[in-house]
Amino acid sequence: MVRKRKIPARKHHGVRDPLKQLEEKEKKLRKVTNNPPERDTQQVSFKFAQFKKLVEDTKAGKKIKRIHKGREDLPKDKLANSKKIGNIQQLKEETDEDYLKRVNRITSQSLREAQYEAKYGVNVIRNAKTGEISITKKPKNEIDELIKEKQKNKGKGKISKTKGKEKAGKPLDPETAKELIKQAIKEDKEEKSQENKDLEEYKHDTVRFGEIVHAPPTLTTLPRRAEKSETVPRPGKKSNLLLKTLLSNTKCDNVQIESKSKPVSSKVEKVILSGKRKKLPMATRKMIEDEQNKFIEIYRNMKKKTSNDILIIRLRITV
Repeated sequence: MVRKRKIPARKHHGVRDPLKQLEEKEKKLRKVTNNPPERDTQQVSFKFAQFKKLVEDTKAGKKIKRIHKGREDLPKDKLANSKKIGNIQQLKEETDEDYLKRVNRITSQSLREAQYEAKYGVNVIRNAKTGEISITKKPKNEIDELIKEKQKNKGKGKISKTKGKEKAGKPLDPETAKELIKQAIKEDKEEKSQENKDLEEYKHDTVRFGEIVHAPPTLTTLPRRAEKSETVPRPGKKSNLLLKTLLSNTKCDNVQIESKSKPVSSKVEKVILSGKRKKLPMATRKMIEDEQNKFIEIYRNMKKKTSNDILIIRLRITV
C-alpha cells in the first residue's frame, strides 16, 4: 500500500495571464489611490471665524461690548468681594455744598474701613439698603504664613518633623510654589550680598589727604611655582647663540656679569597668615605684624626680668 502524503501538494493551474492580473489589481485600487476626496471643503478654525465676525461687525458699525473690562488680571476672591463705589450723583434738591460734603463723608468712611481691614485682617461688609455693618475674618494667605514660619525657624535650622508631616498631606498650588521659590532665591541673594559687603572694605586702599607715596608697593611673596632654578638650562641663557655673536662683545660681557652677580634665588619665606589677615592690604598687614613683634619683644623682656629677679632672690637666700 502507498502511504498518504501528510502535506498536500500545490495544484498547478498553469500560468495565469499577467494582463488580466494587472486589470484585477487596478480594479481593486481604483477607489483607494489618486482619487479626489469626497468632501472638498475644509472647516474653518474657531479663532478665524471669530476674527471674521469681528471684522464684519466693525464694518457694519456695531459696538463691541466688553462686560469684564479691566477685570481679567484680578483674582477670583477680589472680583467677588470688590467694594467699588459707584458714581456719586447729585440729588435734585441738594445744594453743591451738601453734595461735596456727602462725597467727602463717603470717601473718608471707605478709607477708614480699608485701614481697619488692613490692621485687623477682617472684611467689613456694609448692607447698602439697611446700612448694617458686619465683620468677617479674612482667609489666611498661604504665602505669608510660610514666609513667617521660615523667618521663625531661620536661626533654629530645619523645620520640625511634625510640621513637615502635617504639610506633606496638603500639596501646594503651582502659583504659591512659584512665589515661595522666588522668595527663597531673593533671600539667598540678600545673604550672599551681605557676606560680600564685609569683604569690600579690604579690596581697596584708603589714601588719606596729604599722604605721600614714593614708590609702588613691593611684592614680598611670589605666586606658586615661581621659583627660578638656575641649574636647568633656560632659553636665551645659552652662550653659544647666534644672536649673542652678532651683538657687540661689550653687551655680551655685561649680560654675563649681570647673570653671574645674581645669586641663586632660594625659596621665598612665606608669612603664615590666618583668618582675614590674608585679605588685608600690604600696608595694614605690615603695621599689624610690626605691632605683634613689638608686643612679643616686650613679653620676652618681662619674662627675662622676672627670671633674673627670681635668681637674685634665690642667691640672697642661699647666702
